[in-house]
Amino acid sequence: MTVGIGLVGAGYWGKNLVRNFASANGGELISICDLDPRNLDAAAKLHPQARMTTSIDTVLADGRIAGVAVATPAETHRAIVERCLAAGKDVFVEKPLATSVADAAALVQSARLANRILMVGHLFLYDRSIQSMLDLLHTGRAGEIRYVTVTRTSMGGTARLDTNIVWDALIHDAYLMPAIIGRRPERVSAVGRGYLSELEDVVFACFDFGGGVVTECYASWYALDKMRQITVIGSNAIVRLDEFADPKLVLYRRRYEASDERDPRGRLRWRWIDEGAEPCPVERGEPLREECEHFIHCVATRETPRTEAKTAMLAVEIIEACQASLRGDGRWVTLENPQ
Repeated sequence: MTVGIGLVGAGYWGKNLVRNFASANGGELISICDLDPRNLDAAAKLHPQARMTTSIDTVLADGRIAGVAVATPAETHRAIVERCLAAGKDVFVEKPLATSVADAAALVQSARLANRILMVGHLFLYDRSIQSMLDLLHTGRAGEIRYVTVTRTSMGGTARLDTNIVWDALIHDAYLMPAIIGRRPERVSAVGRGYLSELEDVVFACFDFGGGVVTECYASWYALDKMRQITVIGSNAIVRLDEFADPKLVLYRRRYEASDERDPRGRLRWRWIDEGAEPCPVERGEPLREECEHFIHCVATRETPRTEAKTAMLAVEIIEACQASLRGDGRWVTLENPQ
């Protein structure tokens, strides 16, 4: 079975979806929709077999199209996705699912009522290096997770003028950190500044998961280097994932242990143990290709997506809370929808 795909939005990120859906196994990219003729011209060069249109009605009326991928500005997601669902199409929507918890919840409800698949583009959950790290942590080799630090920075033309760093970059950590810790955070705090415009281009955010477990996330478009690094401090070992290093994933068998030694004031000392580093193999793969093919597979089989909207809505809750914290200059904001 070949799954017909329509794409709405062929601009900044949509052009990457054109490339991947055009060559994805099991799918056929039938129609590409964008309001900007320049984006359609560029898409036609990448995939001339597809029909180019400026009207979403053309996409929704095409009976060959079973799934629609949406890569339009986030503030348009609710209206466009609801139209697609109402037309009987399964939908893949780029992150964020929506720009408010209320809109995200409405989309989850619309998908349920329409009995349609609604999958969210949480790209890094399809990254094999992230999957390898999660597998390593879930086996317990690092012991109990104590805390996590994340650095997600870039520079050189990546600063955006339509949204801030929180909704564009920190949202990746809003879905990755719960996957690493294994539960939702209880509260968040965020401090950010806009040095290039009124929109924040730098943010420092803390997610408190309770039980002493916190994650500290730094995201910036205004930094020296491009970095994508996650460090997990466990009771038995430390795990570091550096997307631009070789090897990417390393288990450091380093930890503190209690000792019988005391300092001059009689306090028990901690003994530092270092038993070396272990590079961990990571399979090669292209996350966006795997994400697109997963959507096609789910449309064909009716399987629930790995990043279904109901689960993915948590990232919107976290980021909305971070926005509230930003307005309060870093005050703690409790998540209001415990599960």
